[in-house]
Amino acid sequence: MKQWWQGLNAREQQLVAAMSVVVVIFLFISLVWQPLNESIEKSRVKLVKQQKLAAWVSDNIVQYKQLQRSGGAKKSSGSLSSVVNRTAKRQAIEIARMQPQGDDLQVWVDEVEFNALLAWLQHLTTNEGVNIIAADIATGSKSGTVKVRRLQLGKA
Repeated sequence: MKQWWQGLNAREQQLVAAMSVVVVIFLFISLVWQPLNESIEKSRVKLVKQQKLAAWVSDNIVQYKQLQRSGGAKKSSGSLSSVVNRTAKRQAIEIARMQPQGDDLQVWVDEVEFNALLAWLQHLTTNEGVNIIAADIATGSKSGTVKVRRLQLGKA
């Protein structure tokens, strides 16, 4: 290597030295600097997500404590099937089929908006004292809709 270097004239030695510096800078940027910056940016994004989650938790902790003090879900009067029918009609959800299963109730819904289903289930659990035991849900034929293949509900 030393012999090769000394065989070059002064201008070629300067060119090789300059190119060596350029290659070293390129390798440093691509192997060290860029991955480090990408890692820092991923960490920033993760931090922002964690801060949003912490803010959401702190906002909802008051509501959780109020529910905890009030004894949780309220028990509604009437049979499970009547509660399910009444609340489904209020949410404009058409129940295709209901079948009692001991103390539980199985419900099928052909097609329903996903958000309406979530609102209905949330109302059942928080306001009516109904537990969701099992759910089998598939995508619907339209965008934003689902089919409830089987929803097993029970009294709390």
